[in-house]
Amino acid sequence: MRVLVSGATGFLCRHLIQELLSDGYRISVVTRNPGNAAKTLPGSIELIHWDQLTFQKFQQIDAIVNLAGESIGNRRWTASVKQEIMNSRINATRLLVKAINGGAMKPKVLLNASAVGYYGPRGDETLTEIDRAGNDFLAQVCKNWEKEAYRVQNPSTRVVTLRIGVVLGTGGALSRMVMPYRFYLGGPLGRGNQWLSWIHLQDLMEMMKFIIDQEEIQGPVNGTAPNPVTMKDFAKLIGEVLQKPSWFTVPETLLRLGLGQMSEMLLHGQKAIPEKMLNAGFRFQYPELGLALEDILLNKQ
Repeated sequence: MRVLVSGATGFLCRHLIQELLSDGYRISVVTRNPGNAAKTLPGSIELIHWDQLTFQKFQQIDAIVNLAGESIGNRRWTASVKQEIMNSRINATRLLVKAINGGAMKPKVLLNASAVGYYGPRGDETLTEIDRAGNDFLAQVCKNWEKEAYRVQNPSTRVVTLRIGVVLGTGGALSRMVMPYRFYLGGPLGRGNQWLSWIHLQDLMEMMKFIIDQEEIQGPVNGTAPNPVTMKDFAKLIGEVLQKPSWFTVPETLLRLGLGQMSEMLLHGQKAIPEKMLNAGFRFQYPELGLALEDILLNKQ
């Protein structure tokens, strides 16, 4: 099976490519800079410039995994950064959908990334794939992103929008979360009662492959572990695994002062449950946060 992947420089994409290659998939990567991508990606990968999608035929593509999009956590959310976050996702998805609808590619599935931010701040409400979208900035990004993916008109291509939670793995967001614990400054952000929907990186990779292979899965899917936790419990478990204190609370006012609007994604969370994946028979290797943290923080240092 040949899989086209976008977002080659991102944390998730790099791991997905390695995972798919190890399982015998053939990989094509669509990128704006094939020269740079060739320096970091395995030589067996076909590199395609985004501009090629509009005038070449890629009939051999069986599945597309679209992970392209500007990072939401690297810079303060100025008006221009927010526009870049939105446009990077919409424009990349639009090009892929145009290629599918125009017949340049006829994949069996478009697996398009989204995020649990789709639901917006929802307090203690348990959320499944049928729940409504929120109204804040990240919810609007996710709504527009998913709407673009569902513009696919090829009846042979099913569309799945994967609403991904906080991905825990070596590197990525967890490395930044753990750093204060090294200096005995670890603890919850804000009041600590906000929910954190998380997933182990390996489970997310297996979930993506499962979705590609299972033809009955379509529409929105929560890409999260089945047991979300509060920020307070998350901080406590990191401290227990690292054998470090988790008493240092970062006040909301300090986060808002330092990060501006971006602090909202840290201070408000979602309690999302992967109901569709559980009903489809997907089995999580790391359903509990303690197991996931032990695997990442103790076994892979």
